[in-house]
Amino acid sequence: YVTSPREENKYFEALDFYEKSLGIQEKHLPPDHPDLGGSYNNIGIVHWCLGHYDLALDYYNRSLKIRLKSLPAQHPDIASTYENMGLVYENKGEFEQALILL
Repeated sequence: YVTSPREENKYFEALDFYEKSLGIQEKHLPPDHPDLGGSYNNIGIVHWCLGHYDLALDYYNRSLKIRLKSLPAQHPDIASTYENMGLVYENKGEFEQALILL
């Protein structure tokens, strides 16, 4: 969670770098490449830290869609995405949805 304007600026700076990286990846990788799933997940994490829960879920869903297509069913990255989604639902107070994912 962001506790100061200075800290918030660091998250926005990180978000800018992640989005630049994603733009490069989208130009050079197939749309279901696992690296794209990782980038979407990382952007989701930053939005979660900023309290942008709906945006975080949007990016986690994009990540999950790619990871489910491109990775083995029991891959740890898939579990990580589910966990991240569960944490967002927990922060939103949607505990039943969080329990399903966690």
